[in-house]
Amino acid sequence: MFQRIYKVNGEDVNDFMVMQNAAYLNYSSKLVETFLFVNGFTKLKMNALKVGLQKNNDQIKQYKQLLFTEIFSVKLEFKNLGFCQHKMNIAIHFFNEKEELCATVIREVYWFDYTSWQTISPPKTIAKYFLQDKEFGKVG
Repeated sequence: MFQRIYKVNGEDVNDFMVMQNAAYLNYSSKLVETFLFVNGFTKLKMNALKVGLQKNNDQIKQYKQLLFTEIFSVKLEFKNLGFCQHKMNIAIHFFNEKEELCATVIREVYWFDYTSWQTISPPKTIAKYFLQDKEFGKVG
């Protein structure tokens, strides 16, 4: 499973010291970018390939609140990996220190070709990292 551990910072919380929705979305984006980077797809390499990852339709489901200074882990799950209509869904799960599920962000992503300005299927060199293992807990 591809995951990272973070700590809730001051800019992540509201006046009640609870993590805000915008912070969940920021950590979700950071996790996907880190996943690509770890697999060798830096921003420079993506620019050379003239492709980018675009996001759409973020949905947040909250179960428990994450509070200021709390340590949490963020885990990446790939869903609907048939690249139907050049899109796929990913789920980013947020867990507290007790490994209790606190929130899930469901994000629709698609690949964009910057030369033709159209959505495309991901290049095979990138797609293989998303297709390694479809089961939750087995990617990365």
